[in-house]
Amino acid sequence: MRAREVLVGLRMFYALYVLHGLLLPDTPAQAALRQRIDEWGMFPFLDHVIAINPSPRQFAESLEVFLEPFFDNLYEALMEQFARDPDIFSIPGDETGAVGFGKRWMRAMEELAAAPVSEGTTSSRAGPARRARA
Repeated sequence: MRAREVLVGLRMFYALYVLHGLLLPDTPAQAALRQRIDEWGMFPFLDHVIAINPSPRQFAESLEVFLEPFFDNLYEALMEQFARDPDIFSIPGDETGAVGFGKRWMRAMEELAAAPVSEGTTSSRAGPARRARA
């Protein structure tokens, strides 16, 4: 059971790390969690072993990996960091909390979608209609 808890918990931290690269607004709490993962040098490994929607075989293989004490220790370190600063969706100075966080993220995504596509680019972020007009 503990391996499952570690797998599911590390999946959450991994997702926050990945979403940061997809314009998720940064907060001090998220930066601290990413720093902890980086200190352990574990992002490349987590990127390899954690499947967001695993097949039964992938899930079983992941459980086997997360039986190792090293990963339990990483999970505990991240949970301790999270307990110190659980406001992962609160942007300093924004009193709207998670709502403001979500609005900021959606605005960033809209700005990205509205950005002009340069000549010769076939970026999927522009969508088929925008590429056809370009």
